[in-house]
Amino acid sequence: MNRFLFLLLLSGVLSCGGEGASSALRARGQAQCSTPASSETVRIMQGLKPHCEGCHTQGARGYFASAEAFQSLLVSDVRMVKPGSPDESELVRLLEGRGTGAFKQMPIGQKSYAQLVAEGMATLPVADVRAWVQGLAVQQRDSRPDPEAPRITRMSATQIQRALYQQLGLGHDDFFTSANEYGFPMAESRGDDFYPLQPPDALPMPRQNATGERYHSLGGGSVINQVSHDRTASPTFVLTLTQVSQRWCRRALAKTGNTALFPTGTPRTANPVDVKATLRRWSLHFLGERFTDAQVDALYEDVFVPLATPTDTEPAYVGTCSYFIRHPHWIFY
Repeated sequence: MNRFLFLLLLSGVLSCGGEGASSALRARGQAQCSTPASSETVRIMQGLKPHCEGCHTQGARGYFASAEAFQSLLVSDVRMVKPGSPDESELVRLLEGRGTGAFKQMPIGQKSYAQLVAEGMATLPVADVRAWVQGLAVQQRDSRPDPEAPRITRMSATQIQRALYQQLGLGHDDFFTSANEYGFPMAESRGDDFYPLQPPDALPMPRQNATGERYHSLGGGSVINQVSHDRTASPTFVLTLTQVSQRWCRRALAKTGNTALFPTGTPRTANPVDVKATLRRWSLHFLGERFTDAQVDALYEDVFVPLATPTDTEPAYVGTCSYFIRHPHWIFY
């Protein structure tokens, strides 16, 4: 083996069957790092998928994104699947409606998977799942990070809502009032013109569908609505974030006593010196970065000035506030 190939293997680039490895090395790497999914494992995954993929196609519990994900995230996790012991496998317990964690059954709802099978709504018998677990050998799991995994992650819809609440000095009461429906507490929107945003699963539940639709447009998921989380920077996400950031920035600037964007004693004028001081402060406030003089000057000339009028600076401050929220360094981490 030449020295270059040895170093690649040592670093883990090829040892787990990475790109560039020969078929022999790839097979050897898979055997060393993790147990590949068997045909029976794939059959079990495909049988469960129609009832589970609504909530489990992305993230740390994206078991049904692919056969590889099912194998590495679920089958190789002894907390979920204990080879040779169906009764000690949380997956089996969840399917039978006797889970030991926060959830007692999967899928979430009135009926467990076992009940769905009994009523003919699911085709893969639980007995098949039990037999598969009983016949599994000990699974190997690679604990090293995947070199092909994404290194940049987009903020989730929930993270966006929380960050904006904190950075803009806003809160739930700025968008919702308390209400009741059939004795259940509900969140009543103060008006869709404010662009309220609320997860459908949140308590108290939002009364208007628009708040949940806006949350989904930002990539938010929902167990109730069977919608998966989406971390892609889709056109829908960009459009919704633009609208929300502009409306919420305006709301924050108009909120009486709000010091999030303009601390007490900070001048809010059209004076270039005051404006640029605000832009420097906002670069730290929103991005955690200290803009250079050149960056501040460019932001002032390209964003603030075109939006300002001789009698009104609010559109300019709103646009600049929205600029920071739509900045890639705010959206991604």
